[in-house]
Formats: sequence, structure tokens, C-alpha cells
Amino acid sequence: MDEGIIYIMTTIIPDIIKIGRTQEKQYEERMRNLEKNGYNQINGLKRCFAIKVSNYKNIEKLLQDTFYQQRIGKTECFCLDPDLVMRLLTALNGKIIFPADKDTTKEFTELTEMADRNNRFKFANKGIKEGETITFIKDKSITAKVKGERDVEYEGYTWKLSRLARKLFEDRGEVNKSGAYQGAAYFEYKGKKLKDLPDIF
Repeated sequence: MDEGIIYIMTTIIPDIIKIGRTQEKQYEERMRNLEKNGYNQINGLKRCFAIKVSNYKNIEKLLQDTFYQQRIGKTECFCLDPDLVMRLLTALNGKIIFPADKDTTKEFTELTEMADRNNRFKFANKGIKEGETITFIKDKSITAKVKGERDVEYEGYTWKLSRLARKLFEDRGEVNKSGAYQGAAYFEYKGKKLKDLPDIF
């Protein structure tokens, strides 16, 4: 079976990602081209995840078929949480290319645990109401407004906390090796980390 790379790239729009495939020898050039020139009039593409697998063409098609309702027209862009796709891909018997030096079994476990923590968090459970402001711990000038149970509004877009944390660290050039974040660990409300606030409900 043909071996190749399935990759995920984030875009400037929250939860709009590009899923594509390429041969291993073309991977670095493909990434540089997309990061520099964008794709289908979408700019700000950044590497998120890449894995080398057997039968990569069929795996890409399977992803497209599975997420056809989230696909944007006939492009390779999807309205999806990248962590969900990353968890699916790490369940395959492959070698992670980006981020480098990652073990698929460990990565799958870490991503699953992170998603579980993020899904358990709700602003209402912490006594935080819609419209209230939270602050990015690494830069107190960056704030977001609570919008719903788990979402926030930042720069006119609606974000999941984990996705916004990743974007802000990307902007700082400080993305961690896994690229996954427990959003509540990186924002505070009235001087206290969200993850440390007690549940009141």
C-alpha cells in the first residue's frame, strides 16, 4: 500500500481547518507553500498535525466522506474541531511527523484526556455569566467575552477556549509540542485561573 502523509492545518477562522494529503518527500515544500500563499483564498494557514500512514489516499477520502456535512463546498476545508480529527488520526497505525517526536499511543491518550477536560468545563458551573470578561494569563491586555456554556467571543469570532488558547500561543510563537490545550488553564476570571475556580452548580 502507498505510504504518505495526512495533514491538518488551522486557518485564521476558528474551527475552519484544511485536511490534505501529500507524499513524504513533498511535505515540507507543501507546508511552506500553503503557509506562505494560503489555500482557496484562505490565508493564515498553520501546521497543526501530520501523520505518515499506509493507504493515505483512501484515508483522506474516508475523512472527506465521514465529514462531508462539515466540508466547505468542494474545497479541502472543513468546519471541524481539529482535535477531533487529530484523535481519529492518532488511532491509526502511523508515525506522527508533526509535531515531531510524538508517540501515537501516548498522543491519542493525551488528546482524549484533554478533550474530556475541555468538555466538562462550563462557565455557568463556575458562576460566570454570559457577557462577562475573561483574561488571557500570558497577556493581560487580551480579553474575551463569555458566549454560551463553553464558547467565548474574541475579535468578532466565536471560539472554544482550547482553540483560542492555541491561536494566542501560535501568535506568540510558543505552541507546545502537542498543539492541544486545556483552555481553562490559560484564562482567568477576576484574578483566578478558570480551572481553579470551584464549581458552584
